[in-house]
Amino acid sequence: MPSKNIIFKTLGKKTQTLLLLFFAIVLGVMSKVFSALIIRNIIDWVLPTVETDKLLFWVGLFAVVTLFSFLIDIFIKNRSLVIGTEISNSLAKAVYSSAIRAEINELNKIETEDLVKRIGEDCATIGNQYIGNNWLTFIQSLIFLIVIFISMMVLDPALGLLTYVTLPLVYMIVKTTDKYIDKVNQRAEKQYLKRSGEIRENFEKIRSIKLKNGVLHEENEFEIKSENFFKQYRNIQNLSEMINFKFYDLFVGFALAVILGLGGYLAMSDSLTTGTIVAFVILTPYAYTTFKKILDVRISINNIKKEIEAINLVLGLRSELKSEPITTLEDVHTLRFENVTYYSGDERLENINFDIKRGEKLGVISIAGPGQDLMFNLFTKLIRPRDGVITINNCDINKINTFYLRDLITAVPQDDCLFSDTIINNITYPLPFDEYKYNDALHKSGLKETVSIFENKDQTIIDTFSDELLQRITLANAFYKDSKIFVFNEATSSLEVRDEDAIMGEIFKLKNKIVVLMTDKIYYIAKCDKVLILENEQVVEYGRTEELLQDRSSLYSKMVRKVRKVS
Repeated sequence: MPSKNIIFKTLGKKTQTLLLLFFAIVLGVMSKVFSALIIRNIIDWVLPTVETDKLLFWVGLFAVVTLFSFLIDIFIKNRSLVIGTEISNSLAKAVYSSAIRAEINELNKIETEDLVKRIGEDCATIGNQYIGNNWLTFIQSLIFLIVIFISMMVLDPALGLLTYVTLPLVYMIVKTTDKYIDKVNQRAEKQYLKRSGEIRENFEKIRSIKLKNGVLHEENEFEIKSENFFKQYRNIQNLSEMINFKFYDLFVGFALAVILGLGGYLAMSDSLTTGTIVAFVILTPYAYTTFKKILDVRISINNIKKEIEAINLVLGLRSELKSEPITTLEDVHTLRFENVTYYSGDERLENINFDIKRGEKLGVISIAGPGQDLMFNLFTKLIRPRDGVITINNCDINKINTFYLRDLITAVPQDDCLFSDTIINNITYPLPFDEYKYNDALHKSGLKETVSIFENKDQTIIDTFSDELLQRITLANAFYKDSKIFVFNEATSSLEVRDEDAIMGEIFKLKNKIVVLMTDKIYYIAKCDKVLILENEQVVEYGRTEELLQDRSSLYSKMVRKVRKVS
């Protein structure tokens, strides 16, 4: 969905807020004009009568109108922020979802830093700055200017024209709390950097999120954090607005009330001109300030052209989620590659054929080329075959819902796929906590004693861990997930031999599972039911392990004899 459609859709949902905002703007303008007219009435009608009761009434009315104007201004700013942040939030969620659901090859077209900027800065610029600030400020100022102009023309056409021709007064705002506002803004900046860091990490770990079927989890987490972030932004902006402008306006209003109340007895009487001039003195700074706001506001679409184009580029990424009607299977009996071919640039696989049944283990050896990694990506639907078909229970995996498929498959890559989080959260991600499954995963991965050594136990952040420990946590996550299909791609390469043997023992104990073991270690492949050997882009040998061992002319048999001879 293009960004403009998202903006209009969000505005459509906020029709009531927009109507309230428009009504509040009109009330706010009328209250300011009315306060000037009250002062004129006090000077022209009340002071000449020398009646204390009338003076107190009109001064009190002036105070009430000033307070009402103050509250209306706060409401207008709040509603403007709500609309702006809602648009920013809608854009950010759409861009984040489009990116996190995009095909890996599509997502690689955009640098991670650029993606973080588009989700963070560009969306905020369009919603908060352009819509919530520029456009709504322009509309409010325009209404204000028109009403003040009409009021001045009614009071005195000559003075009204003179004011709007010259606009000579400069309205200076005194800021006494800059230091406090700076601290608040610094805290907001830290929150922004933290949010950007979390977004950056997720897209650096996008493979892991997809492999672990954490897309929905991340979308939900992002929505919660994003809503909290923009809620905090609204609070900071409201506070800043009140301190910098509204409390000062309120102070000025009540100061005028006091001056009028105490000094009213000394004012000149029997002249309408005096009240009119005072009203103009009050309205002219408003007119000038409002006119200056209109000049400063930038409402041309060209001001956000780059941001719109950048966001539309992400929204246009091709999604990995197609029309996938199958969301459940009764059970998993077989997994099969039939004439599977894939090519992209220099990477290629040709006519891959094999099948695995439940309870069987397939060992995959790659002599040369990227075939092993490509097969891993094909298993997990990170890439899709150009030709041929991959099936589960004779069902094309392209017809199986991607989220459901990744529930069926536990895929463990060689590279780091963990997050800067606690041990327990990395092991259970993205599933809810289950104590039995968690302890079982700790036991199978050999982490139970290791975790107990840390001061914070499984609440320890994993940032400074060794490659061996990180790989153990990755394997613990795989055991915790406990899917129908396991695919291991050099998943124990960082472990010591004894530790690797122990974890491999747990892998070979997996019952009623389909297990694919990709490794160059022949002694583990020998324990598998079937062997598939890749060289460059093709399968050079495939069959049952015992049959290939008995055939002394087979490539696998020669590889085994060579290993035995060396050992």
